[in-house]
Amino acid sequence: MLELTKSEYQILTYLFKFDQALTKTELVERVPDLNSNTTALALAGLLKKGYLEVNKVKYSRTVLARAYVPSFSIVEFLKEHYGEKAIQKLIAYTINSIEDNARLDQFLQLIKERKRIVKTY
Repeated sequence: MLELTKSEYQILTYLFKFDQALTKTELVERVPDLNSNTTALALAGLLKKGYLEVNKVKYSRTVLARAYVPSFSIVEFLKEHYGEKAIQKLIAYTINSIEDNARLDQFLQLIKERKRIVKTY
């Protein structure tokens, strides 16, 4: 994967956070700190580098605009940029920070479900 600029990384992070196809205008409206021109440049760079894809074309006010989504999941992104070890540390940190038994049970259920799927292969 190609290196990202600070603004490209920031825009990609917001797109992962909002988890839906957004136009440049929608992104700037949701995150007022973003500059419209910088956002446009970052989106173009991310698209060119393959980090984004155009999900659909839709109306943004009175003009047609492209709505962008990341080309891969946040886990794939983190694994590619920070490595498998970082993902393991993130999961361990998340589990260790949970103090609610119901939430821990949800994680256990996910693990049991995954074990069952892996066992059938």
